Amino acid sequence: MKTISFEVVMNRFSNTLGLESDRAIAECLGISPAAYSNRKVRNSIPYEELIEYLCTHNIDIGAMLSPEPGPYEIKPSTPYQLLNEQNSYKNEEFVEIPRYNVCAAAGHGVINATEEYRQPLAFRRDWLTKRHLSPANLAIVEVKGDSMETKLRDGDLVMIDTSQIAIVSDKTYVLRMDGHLLVKNLQPLPHGLVQVSSFSTGWPAYQVDLSDESLDMAIIGRVVASMHEW
Repeated sequence: MKTISFEVVMNRFSNTLGLESDRAIAECLGISPAAYSNRKVRNSIPYEELIEYLCTHNIDIGAMLSPEPGPYEIKPSTPYQLLNEQNSYKNEEFVEIPRYNVCAAAGHGVINATEEYRQPLAFRRDWLTKRHLSPANLAIVEVKGDSMETKLRDGDLVMIDTSQIAIVSDKTYVLRMDGHLLVKNLQPLPHGLVQVSSFSTGWPAYQVDLSDESLDMAIIGRVVASMHEW
């Protein structure tokens, strides 16, 4: 089965609409520049927003998302054609959230050499909408370790919202630190400090200085839901 890259699709989209920057593309799709940048890094096409835009503006979905190498002439489509194309990519009741074969360590960091795509999980659209979550910003990863018990256990799956990267007190985030992927509670402190803590009392909290240029730290997204298998 042939696949298509983020770069190819977004280049087609920007060329068709005459958009000259990532910010302009993000605004066109109705997502934040930060969320768009995260999708670009992860090579994750924002299908939900893209298809919504194409349908709203009667633009040919098939040519835009074709896995065959271009160039393609993107032509206007009739409502009937768009309905058939849309149904090939979009389900009205459920949406698939990508799951990656990476672990966010609840404890010592786990180094992930690759982010292998696994079978996605389906969620009801109304469930996500009620929680103000956009499918384009969501991803699912596995928790590894016991430092976040009893809230998160080893092997649990967590849904992260990659658009939520601003640190809010006592919220749980997946972050990368020194090449390690972690799931931790974060709390902003004065003078650019951030406290990193766990739910388990056996793991002491520590502080990091965001002004330290040698610090290799990036927020991947905030944990917005978890799934525990019995």
